[in-house]
Amino acid sequence: MNWNQGYVTDINYTRGYCKMLNPLRIKLCFLAHKLLPPKIENACELGFGQGISLNFNAASTNVNWYGTDFNPSQAAFAKNMADISGASVNIFDDSFEELLQRDDLPKFDFIALHGIYSWVSPKVREQITAFIHKNLSIGGVCYISYNCQAGWGSVTPFRNLLRAYSTNLTAGGKASSIRAREGLNFVSELVSLPSTEVIKSPRVIGMLQTLQRMDDNYLAHELLNEHQYAFDFLEISKELGNNAKLNFASYANFNDHLTNIQLSKEERELLAKVAYNQELYEMLKDLIFANNLRSDYWVKGAVRLNDAEWEREMLDLRIVLTIPLSEANYSIQTYKGTLDLNKDFYTPLFEILQDNEPKLLKDIKASLEKTLKREVNLIELLEALIALSSKDYIKLAQDEATIEKAQNHTQKLNKYILERSTETFGFINHLISPVTGEAISLNQLDLMFVYASTLKDKEKDWVEFVANVLQEKNEGIIKDGKEIPKEEMKAELEKQAKKLKTWLAVFKKLKII
Repeated sequence: MNWNQGYVTDINYTRGYCKMLNPLRIKLCFLAHKLLPPKIENACELGFGQGISLNFNAASTNVNWYGTDFNPSQAAFAKNMADISGASVNIFDDSFEELLQRDDLPKFDFIALHGIYSWVSPKVREQITAFIHKNLSIGGVCYISYNCQAGWGSVTPFRNLLRAYSTNLTAGGKASSIRAREGLNFVSELVSLPSTEVIKSPRVIGMLQTLQRMDDNYLAHELLNEHQYAFDFLEISKELGNNAKLNFASYANFNDHLTNIQLSKEERELLAKVAYNQELYEMLKDLIFANNLRSDYWVKGAVRLNDAEWEREMLDLRIVLTIPLSEANYSIQTYKGTLDLNKDFYTPLFEILQDNEPKLLKDIKASLEKTLKREVNLIELLEALIALSSKDYIKLAQDEATIEKAQNHTQKLNKYILERSTETFGFINHLISPVTGEAISLNQLDLMFVYASTLKDKEKDWVEFVANVLQEKNEGIIKDGKEIPKEEMKAELEKQAKKLKTWLAVFKKLKII
């Protein structure tokens, strides 16, 4: 038996993090559709890769996490992280078929699979949906991301050519990452030929440019797997509905909740014609936005809230600003361009949240009404929460008991990541907050400066610390795609240290450090 089932295993997957797997995120996404958020006690991630999301979620929440990845080296890396944090996490290297046969698992309130469904065979997809059908509790939620036909249709022939070239014409014995890069370069040569204008499109060129910027390991896993499928919403809805008793609940990407403000009048009118049919509505919307990836929450039995129930759930939300106030701006980048926020409303909202302490929405509402001298309705507040969440400016905050319990685990993980940041560049580029249950992304310099701040008090000492690490590693600083001359490095490091200082107070409020 071929245990890898056509999946790239000669190189490990990247150490990325997916914030859609944070159980707390589900709460706001469900309330946006007036659905009762689930109470999550047990959760499972299928195909966790290096286990970064799995371990961050296990460390930062009071949820009992389980997960499997059939690559034993990736499972071993994830287990080592779990040992470091001391959090409750059960790690397996089972295939989905083996996991399905287990009889020692609890019913799960949340099952998540990110970057899996499009990259496995139909047989494995059947095993996945059978596992969900068997192990997801009534009222439980499933997160699934998958490639969309709307965005991938014009790109698929090029992907097939790339895989064929990488598989058949690159030198034997080369790592998948090298073969993927060589295949991508070959396809890029094709697209650059004047004679191929007829098959080119902005979508194809844009996709190739995006792929060129990707990490080689990610590229290999993205492009060289034997199985890769793109679906439309109707296919997924039928597959999950018939095989796992799931119904669509909500978008997991906050930008997708902002559909109406991104559409033209004509696009809204066209969508209104099929609004009664969810499958048609979502398929049409994906085509309008040329969606190449969907990330959604599905539910096994939804409970719709009445207005009074919804209002109670909303007012009890705890909200925290996760950036320094000085970093806030009033525009949103959407699929269709830039949208401006109403400063008259958002300025007082930012001021209420500026201390980076969690606040109940009912208190935020009262403060806003006092400042604006008018009633603020909950629909207006919901739109603001979604808009600011799409910018990663705000997050939901956990209750104080959960934060206190999680902090010991998250601090151990963050300490480990910070220490490794000076030894292995690009090791893990995230730190986890027990306040939000969600991680923040930092670049290599940021991580080293944060680490330096835990060792030394003064900015000049941080600069010296980071400069010494860069010198020892014979590394430079890349800015705007170019390496900064050595004589300018100190000034750039001083600038970065000053910028970081404004963030340190926020990191402390979020209990990241």
